[in-house]
Amino acid sequence: METPTCHIEAMLTDILVRLPLRSIARFKKVCKTWKTTIESPYFRRLFVSSHQNSSSSWSLLLCGTKEIIGFHGCETWDLPKSPSYFIPPSLKHSSFGYFSYAASSSGLVLINDSSYSDESYCYVGNPVLKQWIRIPPAPSYSIVLGLVTRVDEDGVVSSFKVIRLASVQSMNNDLACIWRVFIYSSEIGIWSFKEIYCPHQIRNMYYITLNGTAYFGWVSVYGVLVAHDFYSESNEFRVVKLPDYQSDKKGLRRFLTMSGGFIMYVTAFYQTEDDVLKIWRLNDDDESWKLLWVIKLPSISVYVPMAMHPFDIGTVYLCSHHDRHLVSCNLRTLNYTILKDGYQDCFIDQSVCESFVNGVSDPRSSSYLWNGVSVKFLPLVLPRWIGSVPCPPQAEMIDTVSLLSYMTSTDRTMKRKNRNDNDF
Repeated sequence: METPTCHIEAMLTDILVRLPLRSIARFKKVCKTWKTTIESPYFRRLFVSSHQNSSSSWSLLLCGTKEIIGFHGCETWDLPKSPSYFIPPSLKHSSFGYFSYAASSSGLVLINDSSYSDESYCYVGNPVLKQWIRIPPAPSYSIVLGLVTRVDEDGVVSSFKVIRLASVQSMNNDLACIWRVFIYSSEIGIWSFKEIYCPHQIRNMYYITLNGTAYFGWVSVYGVLVAHDFYSESNEFRVVKLPDYQSDKKGLRRFLTMSGGFIMYVTAFYQTEDDVLKIWRLNDDDESWKLLWVIKLPSISVYVPMAMHPFDIGTVYLCSHHDRHLVSCNLRTLNYTILKDGYQDCFIDQSVCESFVNGVSDPRSSSYLWNGVSVKFLPLVLPRWIGSVPCPPQAEMIDTVSLLSYMTSTDRTMKRKNRNDNDF
């Protein structure tokens, strides 16, 4: 027979699972029973299943630093601000001079120490949960390249890897290259070294990451992407051929983004009468593409595509080249909505939007020709569960206050050292 205690626990679970993660995180501190219930695999799967049709909070960052758009009022998290808000401004804009935002993946953020010290650390953390892991220095000099993650079947981050680039060696008369990288794994808590051969030169370090793989769009040969799975044993970049590519076609913009758990390739063709938007999805084999959408854009302005909704492949975001406002397009209904700050728990930074447009040439100009694939806007997407940041063996976990305190102390020390060196 079921006891009254079992009924109470079932009722408690049924109530808690309906709440947003922001509230659930607080309720973990009520008592040991609540904490045990919430941290159980059953509760996690029940929550993810109950909220599978809800989006999570996310931000869209211009080149990883300035937020242009953010959504926070979703059922999953119910945050008061967008995720980027929880990254202290001093980390996003390098106020300390040495520490700065470097990358994000699956809700985790990488903070880089660029002081060029042999003892320079970097940090991986969840800014919303205020948990940070101190990553030890690499074995020798290298620059931070990025962050990749793996998630389990419930979308919970199970591990991460920090990638540092030690050197790039050109080969075959500068047609190819070899990357030498250091890789720090949260699973074992140590750095490893790897050489990766790429048949083309990578011209730009901005990339889109998905399931441990980094995709680079700007390479020396037009019409392809290169990708590498940093969780694999492979020592080569894969080459992914782009669909319907024409290198000499004027008035065409191309960009790479992520949506619905897939890599997406978007093109906008601008001509005198009709502006056509096409969207492809990269299939799981990383070799073929599926054309999802072909739509005609309004001719009243040049609409420059920027990114897609990370959870909804039927929503794309564009910026008006003429009016300089941000627009959300429902690809299923072809309804366009001008986004404004505060609209449906949405944050919009109009100044960032205008800055982006000012740096974009008019695609309808007769002289406009762009053969590369842009990766301009990088997503910061929170996971669908509040799992703690994976902690490597013998690693140190600190909170945001401690992180900022350490950075302030380090900044003062470096400035004092620089003054002393200048005195000599």
